[in-house]
Amino acid sequence: IFGPDEDQPLDVEGTRAAFEAMLSGEVHPFYEATSPAGAPPRRMSVEQLAHGFLEVANEAMCRPIREMTQMRGHDAAAHVLASFGGAGGQHACAVARSLGMTRVYVHRHASILSAVGIALADVVVEKQEAAALTLGEPGAAERVSVRHAALAAAVEEQLAAQGFAPPLLRTDRFLNLRYAGTDTAIMVSEPAAGRG
Repeated sequence: IFGPDEDQPLDVEGTRAAFEAMLSGEVHPFYEATSPAGAPPRRMSVEQLAHGFLEVANEAMCRPIREMTQMRGHDAAAHVLASFGGAGGQHACAVARSLGMTRVYVHRHASILSAVGIALADVVVEKQEAAALTLGEPGAAERVSVRHAALAAAVEEQLAAQGFAPPLLRTDRFLNLRYAGTDTAIMVSEPAAGRG
């Protein structure tokens, strides 16, 4: 799946050369510049550098899981990690270990679950525009309605350019409202005609 025609394997030698260049051009000079006086600078192999990249990737995957569990008072270790995506199996055990989890579930179609999700997901286009109007002032509702119509037309045009026909489109309209004297907005659905 690599190369201009997507028919080439991984370039092992090219990858090794890039890592060696990174070691000699960035990593080892950094260690030499920051090692304590009189101490030999740390040296790293290509394999250690590659493993470091994997550790960084694994930690980047752990962070959102921690936000959804531990930071909300849930124990991640009490759950099973579900692996998905083409590289899911490569990372799943290390991610689970880092989170204190003891079980990993790998679905037999794990490698294509992300692609299936993308294929089944709704295509969403969001547009917004500042209005700076006071709710209830004369003409405010009409001005908001005109702006919403213009935004909806722009969204529909953008989706039509991607091949989506009007019968498949749905527009949801929201208002970011603030109480006078505050700077925090609350997003609410625009009321139906005649209801606000």
